[in-house]
Amino acid sequence: MEAEYPRANQWYKANRRELKKYRGEGIAYNHQGVISHDRDYRKMKDGIPADIPKLGYVLDRMHI
Repeated sequence: MEAEYPRANQWYKANRRELKKYRGEGIAYNHQGVISHDRDYRKMKDGIPADIPKLGYVLDRMHI
């Protein structure tokens, strides 16, 4: 299991290299890790668990 960080941006900085596998996809992540990803934005958004508050995650597009 991945380490949990206090903030989403801290998780991102610590795991940026690992995100290469999501190149060309939209991702949603929080302080615990990636919670949804897909090349199709709507599918990625639909994959975000409903119990996570809208301000509880970050949306990004991986161009790494």
